[in-house]
Amino acid sequence: MNVDERFILIRNHGLFKQLTAQECGELNIVTGFMNAGKNDFIYLNSLKNDRLYFLKKGYVKIGHYDKDGNEVIKEILNEGDIFGQIALHEESSGEEEFAQVMKKDAIICSFTVSDFEKILIKRPDLAISFTKLVGLRLKKLQTRLSNIIYKDVRERLLEFLLYLLYKNNTHPAQEHVMENYLTHADIASLIGSTRQTVTTLINQLEQEKLISFTRKQVIFCDTNKLAALIKRNRGF
Repeated sequence: MNVDERFILIRNHGLFKQLTAQECGELNIVTGFMNAGKNDFIYLNSLKNDRLYFLKKGYVKIGHYDKDGNEVIKEILNEGDIFGQIALHEESSGEEEFAQVMKKDAIICSFTVSDFEKILIKRPDLAISFTKLVGLRLKKLQTRLSNIIYKDVRERLLEFLLYLLYKNNTHPAQEHVMENYLTHADIASLIGSTRQTVTTLINQLEQEKLISFTRKQVIFCDTNKLAALIKRNRGF
């Protein structure tokens, strides 16, 4: 991949599409490109990491290990997502977050927080867009936490499936097929449940002909029925 192709990859993202070639150079984008294989760690400790990462291709899980050494997944990211030190300063929680490639190889671009801050000073429009992006991510995490506190597991699973459906498909057809990059254990961690419970509930949803879940794909058999079921659970 040559220099121009790398610039195009990063500038295809909505946040960076107005960057000039000079600004891309100031971010050292060329040297920050990396190809990572399945299960490779992008970083193991975010507290010792001062970079922002842009995921061009593939899937990355963000998580940490609890006191017993169990993996806790916080987010699953795919094409176009940004991760790393999005707060632009060292996290204060003391939590050693990791980022790991999953399912298949990934293409990632990274740059240092200090280089990015220099661009933001000169580009207030980019600073506003980045602030909105961070705010949206925090809102999603807050919604997940609220769901775990106030909703039962079935409701949380249904809402997660709907989120999965619409994340990259604004207007999916009544029947929609997508690549599956999640295990039952991944979903359980994301919605605050156990793998056994998630497996049981997914089997029930398959019997209700709402979804078909395999290692390679997730088939949403009736997206309208799924959305209506969630609205009914909400009391709408």
